[in-house]
Amino acid sequence: MEGWTYSKAGVDLRKHKSMHKKALEMMSRLARELNAEVGGLGGYASWIGVEGKKLVLHVDGVGTKSIVAAKLGNYEVIGWDCVAMNVNDVACEGAVPKALVDYIAMPESSEEVFEEVFRGVLSAAEVSKAAVLGGETAILPGLVNYVDVVCVVLAEKSVDFANKAVSGDVVVGLRSSGIHANGYSLVRKVLEGSAGYDAVVDGVDLPQELLKPVVIYSNFTLEAIQRGLINSAAHITGGAFTKLKRVLGGGADMVLELPEPHPIFRVIMRLGNVPVSEMFKVFNMGVGLVVTAAKDAVSEVLDLAGKYGHEAQVIGKVREGSGKVFIRTSWGDELEF
Repeated sequence: MEGWTYSKAGVDLRKHKSMHKKALEMMSRLARELNAEVGGLGGYASWIGVEGKKLVLHVDGVGTKSIVAAKLGNYEVIGWDCVAMNVNDVACEGAVPKALVDYIAMPESSEEVFEEVFRGVLSAAEVSKAAVLGGETAILPGLVNYVDVVCVVLAEKSVDFANKAVSGDVVVGLRSSGIHANGYSLVRKVLEGSAGYDAVVDGVDLPQELLKPVVIYSNFTLEAIQRGLINSAAHITGGAFTKLKRVLGGGADMVLELPEPHPIFRVIMRLGNVPVSEMFKVFNMGVGLVVTAAKDAVSEVLDLAGKYGHEAQVIGKVREGSGKVFIRTSWGDELEF
């Protein structure tokens, strides 16, 4: 059987990158025309200077995980995930979440579904210490077939954090809960053509695994930055480990030896005959956040992660190079991005 890839599932990461590049060029041009003080474009959280403050606006959604949630009858997780995806991203740039608004699009009016989603939004906002200022609930029959949830987060970048790995840094990985909220277009194609969503495969309870919430790393990340313990932080989401190039620049490489991923990833890979390299370009493979730190700060980073309830371990190093990521998987594969 020919293997599934993200592109075959309908998501072409190369075109996605090209779209972002074009958008970045247009945004940069507009900022110059407006004479706006803007920074961080193309990173995890761009900012604009307003009366001496660096304010961040960041938007993200849950994507097609919402389809799986609908089929399995659990909507609260997508409300949580919507907030988690945003606050994790802005924290990587040292921006503290202050407030958020949500946009919930539904194919029909359902108080029960709305309350589930909004309960998830509020729970995640409470954990990440962000006030909920309101939002929009849109009933769009004919335009949407499932519930779609998007959040916009306002944050303040109050510390000078470059978010660049330094040659000689040690790389620490924080465990994910599982798939989180990326790659579900591929997950759906694989499972809909094989086991379905409501099954147990190789001892893996699919409904339980597919609906695990995104881990909120923002509180750990922000304290690590504020205490000067880390030089870079990367939330492993769309594009997976290729995203680490953002924190490398052109003068360093990252060399990783990754732990055994959650069993759900092996199930997806086997059922969809997905190439190993594709898995590491699409999924977090068990590592939801990657940070780098000087050797003498690593023990404090690990202790801090434990304080926030995260499982963390050393997974590699940063060396002089040309902006590449080298991965040795737990299965012995050697990958280069």
